[in-house]
Amino acid sequence: MRVLSTLLPPLLLVALFGAAGCGSATSTPAAPAAPAALVSPTPPPGPPNVVLILADDMGYGDLGSYGAKLIKTPNLDRLASEGVRMTDFRVPSALCTPSRGALLTGLYPPRTGLVGNLPSGSPTEGITDGIDDDEITLAQALRENGYATAMVGKWHLGSTLPYLPTNHGFDSYFGISNGDQTFLLLRNTSLVRDPPGLDQITKAYTEEAVSIIRGAARDRPYFLYLAHRSPHVPLEPAPEFVARSAGGLYGDVVEELDWSVGQVMQAIRDRGAAERSTVVLFLSDNGPWLSQGEEAGSPGPFRSGKNSPYEGGVRVPAIAWWPGRYPAGRVVSEPLMSLDVFPTVVAMAKGQLSPTRKYYGADLTPLLAGAVSRLPGAAADGSRELLGYYFGAAVSLRSGRWKFLKPGYWDVVDTLYDLQADAAETTDLDPSRPEVATQLSRRLDALADEISQGAKKPKKGGGAEN
Repeated sequence: MRVLSTLLPPLLLVALFGAAGCGSATSTPAAPAAPAALVSPTPPPGPPNVVLILADDMGYGDLGSYGAKLIKTPNLDRLASEGVRMTDFRVPSALCTPSRGALLTGLYPPRTGLVGNLPSGSPTEGITDGIDDDEITLAQALRENGYATAMVGKWHLGSTLPYLPTNHGFDSYFGISNGDQTFLLLRNTSLVRDPPGLDQITKAYTEEAVSIIRGAARDRPYFLYLAHRSPHVPLEPAPEFVARSAGGLYGDVVEELDWSVGQVMQAIRDRGAAERSTVVLFLSDNGPWLSQGEEAGSPGPFRSGKNSPYEGGVRVPAIAWWPGRYPAGRVVSEPLMSLDVFPTVVAMAKGQLSPTRKYYGADLTPLLAGAVSRLPGAAADGSRELLGYYFGAAVSLRSGRWKFLKPGYWDVVDTLYDLQADAAETTDLDPSRPEVATQLSRRLDALADEISQGAKKPKKGGGAEN
């Protein structure tokens, strides 16, 4: 039985996730075998299809290809072995709303006002605030270049009607628009009758994504943004996955998400690439939550987790797959950021960045394809300078091997770390290298001031959860 086929009037509010779970048209989840590697011929000319998959609160160390021992992720590991695995990929804020806003606009959080997590609401009730009409989302940029656009999953950039995905570049939407993932499930702007429980939502999202891929027109490129709610709390794996992972309940949820990626990738492979290639990007919105009363994810070798400016909060797993363009098995250790996704994908689409915006990201394709080994930047050693935010304040600067961190709840003084020698941020070098700390402190202030010149008023809400 197809899930979610009947809609309620958009103004009717219902309590949704107490209902019984629904069936799924996809195959029963099973531990997937590792199929033969995909042949990577030269892709056909023309803009590729783009599939962007976002995990929610997944830690750097939660995938086998990133060091997980107990959690099995064969589909994501295959994606990494056939594509490019990035080991120093970061987000500008370790919270859902600002991270997602930055991903979809290519802008640092103060430039959009999306600096903290927006509160939950319905299409017609709750706090009416979210992403502004004048923001250019990745979906809008791609639609202007002829793409069909669809979103499935968690939005969290505004819950009331003006802020929903279909008003910001997406032709269709199926998902939960706010951070409270036990709230309202929508198709476009209408509520879904008899929605699945949380233990069925990953399968429902997967089914919808697979349907979009299989049904997409072949004479037009498509952009699919699949934003899973997993492995965010509460941990609610489908019954088929309960107690299946040696990594406990959290591992069950991650392994179900890996199954979902396998289903999506199979649909892409079944569709073929005769007339158009497909790019797949996978990443997490921030590091793992570590203390919400349930089993938690792993930041890998890094310090702390979600809502922290340390590496465990901002460094996330990231994989790029583009057969024929990105060499299989390539590993990139260059510092990269989610702000790079916007200019990278727009360039793939043969589009142009808006002259009304200043983008701090870079087109990653030359680096991911192996044409260059480094991206140039404005730092003294020629490296890039990447800011990190805690709500509306710039608190960290990554510059080459160095990371400078301002004080906050995490520490009472300025700190300096050499991430090449001390990725776990255990040794503060500020006392022994004051000249480096002073230089980076000044650069952080200068960059933050530059960005604040175009800042918007922070949106209502700004909570640290979800």
